[in-house]
Amino acid sequence: MSKKCSVRSLSDSSLAELANLLVSTISYVQYAPDVQLDISIVMVELNEYLAQLGATSNIYQDLLRVILSSDYLEANMRFTCLQMLLNCGVHFLVTEVFPPSYYEKILQVIAAQGSGLRVLNLKGIWVKEDHMHYMYEIVRRCKHLVKLYVPYIANDQLLEEIAINCSRLQVLDISGETDITEIGIDLLAKGLCAQSLTLVDVGMPGEENICYSDIALILEHCPRVETLSTYSFVGAALKFIHDNIDSDFKCHLKYVHDTSTDEPTLQVILQTCPHLETLYLDSPKLGCLRALQHRSLRKFKICKFVVAELLSLLERPMGRNLRHLTMIKGTGNLDLGKLARLCPSLIDLDCYVVESLSYAQSQVRFQQLEGLEILSCDMMTSSLKAFLCNTTDLKRLAVDSVDFTDDDIISMFVQHNFKMLEDIWFTQAPELTVQAVELLMDSCPELQSVGQLTGWSLSPDDLSLIRGLLKSGNSSLRLQ
Repeated sequence: MSKKCSVRSLSDSSLAELANLLVSTISYVQYAPDVQLDISIVMVELNEYLAQLGATSNIYQDLLRVILSSDYLEANMRFTCLQMLLNCGVHFLVTEVFPPSYYEKILQVIAAQGSGLRVLNLKGIWVKEDHMHYMYEIVRRCKHLVKLYVPYIANDQLLEEIAINCSRLQVLDISGETDITEIGIDLLAKGLCAQSLTLVDVGMPGEENICYSDIALILEHCPRVETLSTYSFVGAALKFIHDNIDSDFKCHLKYVHDTSTDEPTLQVILQTCPHLETLYLDSPKLGCLRALQHRSLRKFKICKFVVAELLSLLERPMGRNLRHLTMIKGTGNLDLGKLARLCPSLIDLDCYVVESLSYAQSQVRFQQLEGLEILSCDMMTSSLKAFLCNTTDLKRLAVDSVDFTDDDIISMFVQHNFKMLEDIWFTQAPELTVQAVELLMDSCPELQSVGQLTGWSLSPDDLSLIRGLLKSGNSSLRLQ
């Protein structure tokens, strides 16, 4: 049977109770017809109450986290709590999503009260041009920022303010469609944070909205940068430095994402990135994978490729050491048994839109595979069943469409010991009934979630019955 729900910790219960008390008090003051009190005075008194209780900066921080992330509280209530709880002792703030009418007010509060912030995440706030002066003021006042997340709103002036004021900044998210130019990138790369930055999330997936020569400025002047996250043309930036500035250039990049890579560019990537652990190649040129034959990686992701060329590469040292492999839009047949022989250390395997997958009963099995995802791949049901029966240490399993019956569930999951399986997801499984869910519940002791049941042959009454049984038994299993 699946695991039971764990007992809520005393700290979590106390935090929820305190957050409830604050919210209910403010709600009573704002909405009770017989109460006429100034909300500003009430907020001061509530803060005095918290101080008398000995509330630490961590408690204020946790209260903000719980309240701002609530799906049930109205925006006005969440904003009022932000006004009341944000102070110079709070180091971590994620604003979450608010309606546009609150953007200016939120920025004003952070600028006035958030000087102690080390981590600021504004992903739910879309700052308009006429409100950017608040953003500049926030950066000027929050001089201890270590992580700043401001996607889709950055411009050159904001980068200039960051360069002048944020000497400790390590993580910067300025991704998405922005007004950044070479001027702003140059200021950032030569600013106070140049020696501390380790992660810069910039650009948009698959779009070169920022020129590779601008990205080269970051790589050249920020020696500790380990990843450029979203940017998809890192190879071109490295080749620009190698060809035009320093042929012996080395950087600390551990993750590289490149598009339309040819063999010379890939050779430059390997030469300039001695610490490379994760490589994502989107639409590599035919034959370029030869450059990788003597290199080891932990994670490899490839999109729009020829399966035979990839398998040829994996016969080299890279295959033996690879831990995570993601394949997207592969042409040709991928023999999973051969892949298991070439990559015995794989922990995660993701196959998306690979032309065909195959596996024979007697073939080699993966010894360490924990995560498997197969989406939009042509694979015979018999091959898939044989493969799963030989991969019983899985923790996560997702297949978009299966023809399994309840008897198949018995032959796979009851007759084989899937003792580690936590999540199972079949998007379309029209032959599976409520019996399949019960069998999985009984035979997989670590199971935490089963889905997507809307694509199974279950009626609303079946779902209600099982959910009732799970709730009455205090089961932690989630039906999705």
